[in-house]
Amino acid sequence: MQESTKKKTLKEKGIYAIFPTNRWYTALVIVMALLAVVFLAMIAVTKAFPAGMTMALILVMFLMIATAGVLVRKPKRIMRICGLSIAILFLTAYGLITYYLGTTYAAIAKMTAGNESIVTESGLDISQDAFNVYITGIDMWNHEKGLDLERSDVNMIVTVCPSTRKILLTSIPRDTYIKLHTAGEMDKLTHAGVYGVDETLNTVQDWLGIDMNYYVKVNFTSVMKMIAAIDGINVYSPKSFKSSISDYSYKRGWNKMGGKKALYFARERKAFNNEDAIRVENQQRVFKAVLDKLTSSSTLLTKYDDLIKIAADDLETDMPMSDMQALVKMQLSDLRTWDIESQKITGEYDMDYVASLTQEQKFQVYRPDSASVASCIDNIEKVMNPSVEDLKRVEEEKKKANFRSFLQSLTGSDDAKEQPEG
Repeated sequence: MQESTKKKTLKEKGIYAIFPTNRWYTALVIVMALLAVVFLAMIAVTKAFPAGMTMALILVMFLMIATAGVLVRKPKRIMRICGLSIAILFLTAYGLITYYLGTTYAAIAKMTAGNESIVTESGLDISQDAFNVYITGIDMWNHEKGLDLERSDVNMIVTVCPSTRKILLTSIPRDTYIKLHTAGEMDKLTHAGVYGVDETLNTVQDWLGIDMNYYVKVNFTSVMKMIAAIDGINVYSPKSFKSSISDYSYKRGWNKMGGKKALYFARERKAFNNEDAIRVENQQRVFKAVLDKLTSSSTLLTKYDDLIKIAADDLETDMPMSDMQALVKMQLSDLRTWDIESQKITGEYDMDYVASLTQEQKFQVYRPDSASVASCIDNIEKVMNPSVEDLKRVEEEKKKANFRSFLQSLTGSDDAKEQPEG
């Protein structure tokens, strides 16, 4: 009889039969409070969100804590369950945000270690002012570091204008014949990488007269891992061809590529008569396909953890943490997509002596066409210095941006947006 009464009492108490009132309520409040403190600390340290978004997150946080605290002490079981549900939702949502803030901060700190001493003389505001990022791709794998000379086989200037949401990709063929910054002698651009990233940047700056504000250094491993992390990309190939350095074949049209297949697609040049002329176009196609998948679908959210780890372990940059934080805040405050265009410096092949190799014979070099160089410089300048009309147009587009465009950015197609050529 006594045992039966005890079972009935436990049933009537409902959730309190499992968690005695004082104990579980106190434990819940302590856990929520601790998470709130950690979250506020990460917000202060990372400075990742715009002021308005930060205030909204903090307000919602306190409302959820207060609401859950009141409901879990109500006598009605349904109220207590609602309170517990809100608490679980709070712990899940703010726990994930705090985790991602922490991993992001750690990754950026690793990538930018020692870069905070870098001060741009122009006082660049990276969230408003246009800037150039030099992408240098080294022809080696991670395990080959230190075993061979680091030639810069991929050379691309990424011009970014936050005020117009425009990105211009300018590719430079690896064999471009230019004067080295330090030696003052003619050589292939790819050989500048042997003397370090600074030599490559200074050589290109001397040649084009354009400041390279930052650089990002990648190699075969980092490219392959990045593409694999986002479950591959869709790339349009204008022609069918067989890779000369792998077993991969590519058809004319759209090709679904994993990390390794995309890497060999971007590396191929012997299958084309124009060699580097086609290769730099394919490098741009791969780069644009990665950007499309990251910015126009849910990939960035679902693969965020993998991507940030790859960035920390396999990318090298001189961009300070403060500038990366400013970029993140700028993107979060304005979720519109970016307009990505591309161009390349053209020329013709020739034979000549190069400073870094024996002077007893001539080597194949790529002489850039002066008109092509001037046109590319002009296009870069136009992106970096938008006209009044461009700024007015962008402001009108910004006013039209709404919640639907935000949803499209999260649920858009994974297909690359590049249109077929010819």
